[in-house]
Amino acid sequence: MSGFYWYQRNPQLFEAEKLAMRENFPNFTLEKLDDGRICWVGDLNPRGSSGGVWTLMVVYDHNHPHNNTYGGSLRVYSVKPDLNDLYKAAGSLPHVLRDANGDLYMCTARPEDVDSGNVATSAAKALGWAAKWIFIVEEWLEGDLGDEVFEHTY
Repeated sequence: MSGFYWYQRNPQLFEAEKLAMRENFPNFTLEKLDDGRICWVGDLNPRGSSGGVWTLMVVYDHNHPHNNTYGGSLRVYSVKPDLNDLYKAAGSLPHVLRDANGDLYMCTARPEDVDSGNVATSAAKALGWAAKWIFIVEEWLEGDLGDEVFEHTY
């Protein structure tokens, strides 16, 4: 099947993505952005009562899957709290990247961690890494962890 968007060109991968998300993050919903990219939106609270609820958006690049950059072809944005605001308040944040618009997103994978094959599922993997990132960053923001913890998180 041909099409402009990856999910039209590779419906098997798209179905695998939806299945993995239903099994691992059933509270996330699939949405389409104005530019045709698709994303998953939902809440995570990795630390339970000692942490906060984060509303995340996992956005696929138009050319998903690829591993050309850190984070691969998925970007995990925090809608609430906003990473840009959190960065300003904290003075910095570990393992964040900026998109073409200058907005921060979580670095959830190194290029070598991304399986860009035709049967790989990746949104669920990215959210798994995002949960770990949130857990560690919340501890770090509370002063419970030093900066050295980020040397070996990936």
